[in-house]
Amino acid sequence: MKKFFNFIFSKAFWFNILGIILLFVIAIVVLMVSLKSCTRHGESVTVPTVVGMDADEAIAMLKNEDFNYEVIDTLYIDSLPKGVVVEQNPAKESLVKHGRTVYIKVNTRDEILVKMPSFVGEQYKTLDVRLKHSKLKKGTVKWQKDGEVVNIVLKQLYNGRPIEPGTEIKQGSRIDFVVAGRDPNSKDDEEEDEEEKTSTLEEMSKLDESPKTSSEHNDTNFDE
Repeated sequence: MKKFFNFIFSKAFWFNILGIILLFVIAIVVLMVSLKSCTRHGESVTVPTVVGMDADEAIAMLKNEDFNYEVIDTLYIDSLPKGVVVEQNPAKESLVKHGRTVYIKVNTRDEILVKMPSFVGEQYKTLDVRLKHSKLKKGTVKWQKDGEVVNIVLKQLYNGRPIEPGTEIKQGSRIDFVVAGRDPNSKDDEEEDEEEKTSTLEEMSKLDESPKTSSEHNDTNFDE
């Protein structure tokens, strides 16, 4: 028993106890520092706005602010400058953790070519849907009267010249059309229709009056 108490009160025992406590404290400090440096637990950062920026500049900004990035798609929008960021996710000013990946879509720097479809013989009302599907745009539409067909595409033109199906052209190009029939939005056509109706009514009126005149003439002869 005496030896036990002597050991408890010895310097070696307390050095061992202090060593264990010190190692425990050091382990906790290292663990907390590691967690903070790896995940920055409890802290949030604001996602910068990169939409509208040049893709290279946007990527440099994201890297500088400790964000990861990934270009998930390239688009072709002719109304926007080439190489700019079109979309981002998470959205601008969102609160996220450090190291979050920001996904971006970029307007391509290259011209994308598509094959020209055949619209000749198609109904005019289907043009918008088919053009959108083909990633082309509708240019001018010239209406041409044709007694046999109505609202049917007669010609398809690119830069003022007929274009054959299968020809490769730049995505987003405008295609012009010649369509059989009358422009439904034209006031000239409406006035023309009214004139035709008026002319038809006048002719019918003349035809109605002719038998009456003949009948009156015959009645006069009979009385004589």
